[in-house]
Amino acid sequence: MSTFRNEDLVLKVRSDFDPGRIRLDLYEGFLDALCGDREYQKDAIRTVCRFLAGGEYTSTTALAEENYAANSLLGDRYGSLAGLIDALPFPEKLACSVDLATATGKSWVMYGIAQILLAEGIVDRVLVLCPSLTIESGLRVKFKLFAGDSALRDLIPIDGIFAVPRLWTRT
Repeated sequence: MSTFRNEDLVLKVRSDFDPGRIRLDLYEGFLDALCGDREYQKDAIRTVCRFLAGGEYTSTTALAEENYAANSLLGDRYGSLAGLIDALPFPEKLACSVDLATATGKSWVMYGIAQILLAEGIVDRVLVLCPSLTIESGLRVKFKLFAGDSALRDLIPIDGIFAVPRLWTRT
């Protein structure tokens, strides 16, 4: 039985992307204000934005194919490229998960990704599903604080499509 470390099985997103599709450089001040010195949060936000909007990938399958060719451990774990793709929850979509330890700032990462993709007009809505009312309540409080923070809002490019996200709950 083989043992694998999680970090050895993470699908890596290329750092190159089409800056004409998403202008990540314009959000460095926003990321600094939102995340402070938590570089891992900024890296997670940039990586997800590059994956979803950078134009290098058409689906999670494309990301899996690229990683399978470069990481032999994926073959050891999944047996084949088909096995890896079968393990993906939404292989034909651009979908991902962000795994961060408890209390490391997943809320900040979710908000940062949503704000950038909304401001860039890449999406016009973001749906956040919560496993409990307690988590939903906590996220709502944080997201309202972020959305109401004029210092953060002022760091969104003036031509941002949705510069101030509107929050609502549907029950």
